[in-house]
Amino acid sequence: MVSDENIKDITQLIDSLRGYEKELNLTKYNETEKKVFWTILCTISKCQKCNISDVINLSKLSRSTVYKTITKFENENLVNISQSGSDKREFLIALN
Repeated sequence: MVSDENIKDITQLIDSLRGYEKELNLTKYNETEKKVFWTILCTISKCQKCNISDVINLSKLSRSTVYKTITKFENENLVNISQSGSDKREFLIALN
């Protein structure tokens, strides 16, 4: 069973996440799109880079869903996509 203290901690984390989503103008996106964004952000934070394959593997979302979402983010200037210098088949994602 979840303790009252754990419930309080989780509630505070959810409130913080919602605050960041509002601050970053992510509230207009659906939960799948937000998952892609947070996966990109976490991957960049941990690895200093992120490619589309990372997002697909880590998010467990389909390739088409990830591509569609990243393209949407790029069109809305949320991310920037560039070809990898080391592997021409890969595309790197950066947050704007």
